[in-house]
Amino acid sequence: MKNKYLQILLMSLFQMSCIEVNNIITPGDRPVIEAYLAPGSIVSMKVYTEIPYTSEDSAYSKPVEGLKIKISGDDGLDMTLVEKEAGKYVSTQKLGKAGSTYKMSFSHNSRTISAETTLPQAPENFKIDLTEISRIARDFSAGFTPGQGGPGGGFQQETNSTINITWDNPDNVYHFVAAQSIESNPTQILIPPPSNGNFPARPARRFNNQPVLTNSSSINGQSFEYFGRYAIILYRLNPDYAALYENTSTTSQNIATPVSTITNGLGIFTGINADTLILNVKKKQ
Repeated sequence: MKNKYLQILLMSLFQMSCIEVNNIITPGDRPVIEAYLAPGSIVSMKVYTEIPYTSEDSAYSKPVEGLKIKISGDDGLDMTLVEKEAGKYVSTQKLGKAGSTYKMSFSHNSRTISAETTLPQAPENFKIDLTEISRIARDFSAGFTPGQGGPGGGFQQETNSTINITWDNPDNVYHFVAAQSIESNPTQILIPPPSNGNFPARPARRFNNQPVLTNSSSINGQSFEYFGRYAIILYRLNPDYAALYENTSTTSQNIATPVSTITNGLGIFTGINADTLILNVKKKQ
């Protein structure tokens, strides 16, 4: 359940329900924020409406438009985000180096919504034990259905490769690994039969492992859906992200009281840092 929740969290965070017994802020009145700040990058921040746990309305959050979101840093940076699309706000300037602290604030429903975060240091001593793997191309576009056997009844078996990933983690902080195809037009490893609902029309070009407190992780070679180069990205996470991840479960208590470091709001406004290595997925001849 944690892994499933986290994947939803990295791709499109916090469309969640919550309830709070509070004489000042009523359920559904707080904005839900998603922002990950990285050194040397622009700020990209999404703001949605909260869905009260007892709501009988639509089960979907809606973007919050027209906000004036200010970001200021202890490095002297001071800027107002620009609304690029409904509920999505971006900066025109890049953030500074690791160790810098940034504050965010805006007004919503006559309240000041605010948060701050420090950009963590980059992961240390990041290594992968393989820089190249081979996979067999599978083309079922002519109508062959897996499980029925290939031409002549045979099916070429594939030796699975495991990519072992290590890093230093003396402070026992959360890290997680992502893999992203970086080819402009990558070739699928498996081309599915036509009109087969068991296969997605186009597999995702990115996938993530769940966060760990250790100093290692691994990727199954069969997780890669495309030939070509992949960026293997190791993220170092701040404690507020870790607290949110650890709080996520199926208990009614945690559904009702999600962890957030945002004053008068929900969601996450946190610094991250990353390092990247390249893995090549070749076609086996």
